[in-house]
Amino acid sequence: MRFKSQFLLISAVFITALNLFSQDHNQLRSDMKYPLKLITPYTYVAPTEPYGIDEITISVGPFDNYRVSNTNGFAETDITVNPRNHLNFVGSDNRVTGFVGTPLVYYTTNGGVTWGNTTINASQGDPAFCSDSLGNFYLAVLSNGVRLYKSTDGGANWTNLGNIVNNSQADKEWIWADQTAGPYQNHVYMAYVNFATGASVDFWRSTNNAATWSFVGNMGSGSPNPGPDIATGPNGQVYLAWYNGGTLTKVSTDGGATFGSDIRASFHNTPGILGAGQRYVLKGDIRVNGMPHICVDLSNGSRRGYIYNIYAHHPFGPDKADINCTRSTDGGATWSSSDPVRVNDDATIRDQWMADASVDAQGRLWVFWWDSRNDSTTIVPPDTGNVLTETWGAVSTDGGLTFTNFKIGSQNFNPNSIRISQGNHYYLGDYQGISGRTITFPFYTGQANTLHDYTAYLPDFGISFSKSSDTIMPGGNSTVRVISPLLGNYSGQVSYSSVITPPPATGTINVTFSPGNTITFNGNPDSLTLNISVSSDVPEGSYIDSIRGTESSGPRSHVRTFQIVVGNPQGIHITSTEIPKVYSLSQNYPNPFNPVTNIKFGLPKSSVVSLKVYDILGREIANLVNNESLQAGNYLFDFDASNLPSGIYYYKLSAGDFSGVKKMVLVK
Repeated sequence: MRFKSQFLLISAVFITALNLFSQDHNQLRSDMKYPLKLITPYTYVAPTEPYGIDEITISVGPFDNYRVSNTNGFAETDITVNPRNHLNFVGSDNRVTGFVGTPLVYYTTNGGVTWGNTTINASQGDPAFCSDSLGNFYLAVLSNGVRLYKSTDGGANWTNLGNIVNNSQADKEWIWADQTAGPYQNHVYMAYVNFATGASVDFWRSTNNAATWSFVGNMGSGSPNPGPDIATGPNGQVYLAWYNGGTLTKVSTDGGATFGSDIRASFHNTPGILGAGQRYVLKGDIRVNGMPHICVDLSNGSRRGYIYNIYAHHPFGPDKADINCTRSTDGGATWSSSDPVRVNDDATIRDQWMADASVDAQGRLWVFWWDSRNDSTTIVPPDTGNVLTETWGAVSTDGGLTFTNFKIGSQNFNPNSIRISQGNHYYLGDYQGISGRTITFPFYTGQANTLHDYTAYLPDFGISFSKSSDTIMPGGNSTVRVISPLLGNYSGQVSYSSVITPPPATGTINVTFSPGNTITFNGNPDSLTLNISVSSDVPEGSYIDSIRGTESSGPRSHVRTFQIVVGNPQGIHITSTEIPKVYSLSQNYPNPFNPVTNIKFGLPKSSVVSLKVYDILGREIANLVNNESLQAGNYLFDFDASNLPSGIYYYKLSAGDFSGVKKMVLVK
């Protein structure tokens, strides 16, 4: 992951032995220890990004995604939230190096309604963010050691504090800060991989909000890369985790001054398979890792203090990558290492990888990752199919015992089309981040085959319709269901509004909601009815109804559009304005016919009408009127069967509580 061209290769030995301490008994193992360093391809050139406000709403499907950046970055996204202002986030990716355009950090102070950006002066990668109890933000990056930046104004400006440690063999660092009001509230912690001492996990701490730092000690080591992570507990505990045949942890109860013995949090192998470059890889030789990501419940709920360990691993069998969770309910003293919970709920052997996790102020555990479950191409080793990837997430409301899965990213991507060459393997980053308290933001890349930075609200409500358009005659009316599915267990009050464009030159298109324009969500999807009334003097044409849902006490606001066509459905003619007394369906004329015939029907009142044609086997072969709202009257439909073979056909009219079927014969 560090920007350096040489690799430290201690050894490269293939073995086909069982790992007795892992669930991944079938995976080839390597004794190699290697830094997660990134070789920057000199051919990769990104345009300079403008300063100012970024964000493009991606409205595909019922839920919105938000593209925070205007140009491609360089993977390894991370994000963190201000514990004093839950609408204030900062995030970035390896663009902070400046090797792919302007080295930007992104920030929002209004919960993602708008994002600003600012430049920093960094030269290497691996951005890692955190925030302390005072609301200060910190950004650690590799720079011939570990360099630290600090922001005291919500991420708008950053001060270079210099290097915490100078070490040309430094690799993956993580940083975290105490967020309590206790005796360690000014403490900031940093751990990194020291390849000068054999891939050791070195731990540092500051007791004065990062003004000065002291080395605490070498906490352990791991192979192929320990990739340490840090979290803090509600009473100032410090939790350190790293990879070594699974997740090892240590606990400090004195503000990081001393740590207890190693405690096993999980047994797992690195996901993927051992590639030709002696790296564990998925897809088209894209490197992966089993580094742990830990987070702590700091809510005031019943699971306050629970610790969660999220990791990707190679499960037993043909599946090469899944996401698992273990937990500790006693402050890190013991873990559910022998009983991990599988987070992804797919019934496939396709890949799930690149995970991270966060716990919000309600104690909900949010996890997200990259997922290929929906690539339906037949899997033929090695990985023909199992390529197209989406960003997925899950939430647990019972302390990590069960998870509800959902798709976050509305556009998939092919990792092989955006991978970055590293010589003997490829790269799409070694981690991505998620953070939040009131709202949670996953911060990810890849979507739509780009290296832009994206995010989405968790939880969230969406907007969709029971049909994409409706045809209404002048003087008529219709209804459509506005459906609001949920992304996670969203709760809150949402008000819906309607705007018609263009406004009709004469007359009115009146839109109302029933039973009202407000839904109060309590973790379950809901819907309401859109009532559309068109006055008789509205000109025929196409109109767009923009339906906006806005929550009453938060930043979420989403818009979807519905097409209203004023006029007769194509092919239908009114034969008489006289109102019939009953529903009727007449025999087509001529019959037999070739190739056009007329179908007549009568409506005694305004009705939603369906007129379909079936073959002799009962298969639908034409949908002439698709649940269109028609006013009372007598109608004629010109049915053209030019594209059908000779034979017997049936046509069926459904309107109100009426249903009628007639037979017709096509002779060519």
